[in-house]
Amino acid sequence: MLSLNFRNPADAAILLQQTVTKNQQSSDETAELPSAAEQIRQSVEVLLSPEAQKAAKRGDKNADIDATNLPDRIKDQLKMIRAIQERIAKRMQDMQAFMSDRSLSRQVREAKMRQLQMEIMAMNSSLLQATNQLNQAMQQMQLSNGDRVLAATLVGPQHIQS
Repeated sequence: MLSLNFRNPADAAILLQQTVTKNQQSSDETAELPSAAEQIRQSVEVLLSPEAQKAAKRGDKNADIDATNLPDRIKDQLKMIRAIQERIAKRMQDMQAFMSDRSLSRQVREAKMRQLQMEIMAMNSSLLQATNQLNQAMQQMQLSNGDRVLAATLVGPQHIQS
């Protein structure tokens, strides 16, 4: 039997749903002979924890964090860091939009830019604090190097959704 391991449970749920749908359609067309896709489906088993299944159904953007075996305190900290990163990315997009908006007067644009810069600076400070708290928690809990790398990967730039 082939076993697949998906980093993001939501991706696994989508792939599984697509495979089942395709197989149901093909089985309706050729009920007597199992298709190659059906044979593969029968030999592939994807196991998701109940929490990961629930997260995949809701399309939770933090499903990959929830699916890990990290302690809950670390998971909560990772989610907080992601939320701050997303807010920073959103403010950066707002800043780009105001910079290119020529319908605003120069004074209004500059005032809005200063406001956004202040917000970004405050959020960067919060991000730094949250990251330090995460590092302290991982140190106190004596997490393995593998778990530390996993935590760093889960809040890497590829996970920022704006």
